[in-house]
Amino acid sequence: MFEDVNDAKRLLREISILKKLDHPSIVKVKELIVSGSQDHFNELYIVMEHAQSDLKKLIKSPLNLEESHVKTIAYNLLCALNYVHSSDVLHRDLKPANILVNEDCEVKICDFGLARGLNSEPVAAPEEEPIEEAKEEMPPPQLATA
Repeated sequence: MFEDVNDAKRLLREISILKKLDHPSIVKVKELIVSGSQDHFNELYIVMEHAQSDLKKLIKSPLNLEESHVKTIAYNLLCALNYVHSSDVLHRDLKPANILVNEDCEVKICDFGLARGLNSEPVAAPEEEPIEEAKEEMPPPQLATA
């Protein structure tokens, strides 16, 4: 972990950003596990929330997404990005493999290793008011598993 300075910086950056971001559409750090003593360790395990798949696997799968699925995933992703950007954080590596998706179309953004804060410390964004009309139009659909 400490052999490459860039990898160590990315790991520290990801942990610090994820600890400060608190949103249902951002993956949460559950636990940090240090291998060996805390003074002399060279392995760190980051335990995060579980997600069933990512958008890359979902796109390549034989599942046919209905329009309501696509709209729900897109809406949830835009809400997550709005929160991240209003927290003065730029992800810089957003791609389908870094967007986790559950079967109820819940989206979670992960992999903040290349992220940058616009300020020295990212701050939590103000609480958002949900858009009622959009929620009524798009009830969370269930993905059919084949």
